Amino acid sequence: MEKTWFHVDVNSAFLSWSALKALREGGTLDLRTVPSAVGGDEEKRHGVVLAKSTPAKKYGIRTGESLFSARRKCPELIVVPPDFDFYVQNSKALIAILNQYSPVVEQYSIDEAFVEMTGTERLFGLPIETAHQLRRRIKAELGFTVNIGVAPNRLLAKMASDFEKPDKVHRLEPEDVPRKLWPLPVGALFGVGPSAARRMGELGITTIGELANTDREVLVGVFGTRGDTFWNYANGRESDPVTKQHSKDNSYGSSVTLPADLHSPAEADTTLLALCESVGQRLRLDGRCARVVTVQVVDNAFRRKSHQVTLGGPTDSTDVLYRTAKELLRQMWPARPVRLVGVTAERTGTQGFEQLDMFSNPVKSEKKEKLDRTADALRAKFGDGAVMRAKLLHPDDKTARPGALGAAKARDKQKEKK
Repeated sequence: MEKTWFHVDVNSAFLSWSALKALREGGTLDLRTVPSAVGGDEEKRHGVVLAKSTPAKKYGIRTGESLFSARRKCPELIVVPPDFDFYVQNSKALIAILNQYSPVVEQYSIDEAFVEMTGTERLFGLPIETAHQLRRRIKAELGFTVNIGVAPNRLLAKMASDFEKPDKVHRLEPEDVPRKLWPLPVGALFGVGPSAARRMGELGITTIGELANTDREVLVGVFGTRGDTFWNYANGRESDPVTKQHSKDNSYGSSVTLPADLHSPAEADTTLLALCESVGQRLRLDGRCARVVTVQVVDNAFRRKSHQVTLGGPTDSTDVLYRTAKELLRQMWPARPVRLVGVTAERTGTQGFEQLDMFSNPVKSEKKEKLDRTADALRAKFGDGAVMRAKLLHPDDKTARPGALGAAKARDKQKEKK
């Protein structure tokens, strides 16, 4: 039996949810209908566009650009601060509805999920009809719109959902790939980031079709195993799992836009510690350990760069995460000043034991583990500010703490456990 997958993606999620919140609080203006954006503090340097409305897009406003730049393009732009606790609530409400349609719901991020609909025709009808019914239900019950891609695999479902927006359903079959996907720029293909797209451009590959028709061995020679994945994706084949399947079991990340550009890794150390503290706390809260640590930065030209390393053994230790992240940051520091730093713990599993090398001090490691857990317990009872590392007590004007989405998820998790 051919499989059927939906990819459900909230349209301009943060902006839509902020608009919904404003309306529920008595506002009369729907932010989705005017040039608007969700952004940081404009009084400080870290005012960056996190999400924008469809009318704002017409002015050329891009996610990630400074609010100063956005206002030059659109002086009447309305800017509202993010509310990550509210975003988490809406994300959970969306997943709750999707769970009523299938036992296989794979949340990919806070605002998108894959739903396997194979064999559900007798319950709900034809896939396209069901997708439209689901789209209308989400809009009516939750107050925001989604795009839904329908396809025989997750890759094509995700690509389909990125077609015309908002509030649309699109179907994509393997036989449609040459006509609908191949003309698109190679950077539009899932998994092809800016760096890979630039490298492909150097090879004369500018469209998905050109990538699909490139010799497979050439791609593997340039990109390693990723080259094989790129080739399969360009041909509409899901060569390996697209999703962060059961994402809460897979990765824990935290990132922050900095109040001032940083010119050296040392300037980022305090922020990096705060990020690792946030990630470590969430790992321990879920009873998980990570085997891979990834650090990413975005420079002041909005170029993204990342490095990762596989640890000798699984860990949930803030200190281990921090030491590893510091080393990675120094290996990858870009030529231009940095304005965003992020840390992600990946390949997580349930807690077992932390593998120690021959130079480790097991007594010292055990003490640090107890300190981490004691601090977590105090924060859970008295708030995040109850226990802080000395280095974070007096941050300089270039330090930022990760208060946003990760903290909101942690607060929501603590509520569930009470």
